[in-house]
Amino acid sequence: MKRKYTEPCYYCGAPACSDEHVPPKQMFKGFSCDSITVPSCEDHNSSKGGQDQAIVSAFLIPLCDRKDDYSVENEILIAIQIAQPSFVRTKRKALSVPLLKDPPLALKGLPNVAYVVPSIDAHAWIRQITAGLVYDGIKQFDSTINWSEACVWSPDYMATKRPESVDLEPATAVMKKKTQKQEQLERLNWIRGWSACPRSYPNNIYSFQLFFGLDREIMFRHRFYNHYTWYAGFLAAHETVAMLKERLSK
Repeated sequence: MKRKYTEPCYYCGAPACSDEHVPPKQMFKGFSCDSITVPSCEDHNSSKGGQDQAIVSAFLIPLCDRKDDYSVENEILIAIQIAQPSFVRTKRKALSVPLLKDPPLALKGLPNVAYVVPSIDAHAWIRQITAGLVYDGIKQFDSTINWSEACVWSPDYMATKRPESVDLEPATAVMKKKTQKQEQLERLNWIRGWSACPRSYPNNIYSFQLFFGLDREIMFRHRFYNHYTWYAGFLAAHETVAMLKERLSK
């Protein structure tokens, strides 16, 4: 029998009609873990349109290309092995390309980076994961949060309109700014988040932490495959801040 939903969508508050996995279940294929799920409307279920698979492929393709050079944990090698057959299906949405157009000899060995087509919105994907975790943490919808305005940033992501490499000088300048910004963020007082229960997510596949700023400011730090970090900051109701702090204290 199909489940009847009485809860609102975790993201927009509209009537829910399905469950959203947070993060997407695509990330945990082959692992014996449970899943965090939240009620979702049709529009905010990220599994629609192959978005989850494309982004998972974008994470894993560069690690797969250089798995012999990276210090890749066994759990990540398992994730690569399971996801690898899907790389062919997602090749029109997620590609592996060299970072630099004409690298000097000393940088010839740089790993490729993953390109995601503009129709796959990685920032929106991170916003939805963050919103799902907030809903799971407080067990209700906070209508004061404007998720479309949540600030999302990653030191490991370089936006581009086409799958082409970039010149050394602009790439170096961008990476320098990213490194400086990440160093500032890493100095914040991060608090370890929760996981699926009772069987938690593999920590090397996904984990997250929270930071509570002034007044109503909250920031999440997402860690994917122990190689990619994404930050999401937003303002929430005082009640949400208090409930999340209580959730973390358990």
